[in-house]
Amino acid sequence: MTVYFAHATSFCGAVWSPVISGLEGVDCVTWDFAGHGAGPTLDLPVDWQVFAEQVLDETAPGGIGVGHSLGAATLTMAQLADPDRFRFLVLIEPIIFPGPHGRRENSLSVITMKRKREFESREAAKDHFASRDAFSNWVPSALEAYVECGLVGEGPVELACDPEVEADIYRASNVHDTWERLGEIEIPVLVLAGETSDTITPEFAREQTAQFQRAGLEVIPGAGHFLPMEEPDLVADRIRRLVSAVS
Repeated sequence: MTVYFAHATSFCGAVWSPVISGLEGVDCVTWDFAGHGAGPTLDLPVDWQVFAEQVLDETAPGGIGVGHSLGAATLTMAQLADPDRFRFLVLIEPIIFPGPHGRRENSLSVITMKRKREFESREAAKDHFASRDAFSNWVPSALEAYVECGLVGEGPVELACDPEVEADIYRASNVHDTWERLGEIEIPVLVLAGETSDTITPEFAREQTAQFQRAGLEVIPGAGHFLPMEEPDLVADRIRRLVSAVS
């Protein structure tokens, strides 16, 4: 049984390493989406279907899909395109919203365009990230993984996911009509949400979960949107149980 991990916007596959380290003996696969890490170039304007197509390229039928944020949404889109792709989905804070659909500027796209993109060194970048609220509850190994895969260059380094690309991903986040098609997904789904998330509230997570045919929701106390980086042992535990059950 293979478990496929899809990362969130602006990050990279290696940020799953703290979760994967808790899954000894499980075949785990991850990758960098286009425009992220060592992934291929991403053309603008962004269409999230590009990421869904990459999921289909990077996975084989019959495994378990685990996705966070963008990754959760695009695993779902891939499953809709190929209903035999996954046997079970674990969706962590999926970016799947009801209409009206369309490209639009939003708070994340505006903030992202102001993001610091170049640093003197990886150590300087790590110090910068550690001082930001978004990273404040990450386990150290997750931040270290991001510093390694999320930056390019030697000496001076810069973000692998260019802020212009990241901002456009946010602008396109509600173009896809996945919400209206969630009822087509026949496989079981586990939705994980952070109790204190400012992206997917527990109330909205319940509404999301209700759209699927066969889905359960677990809201993690004290966790935010970055649940896999904040509570990797908990996420690994849930996946380990699923692998055992599905196998």
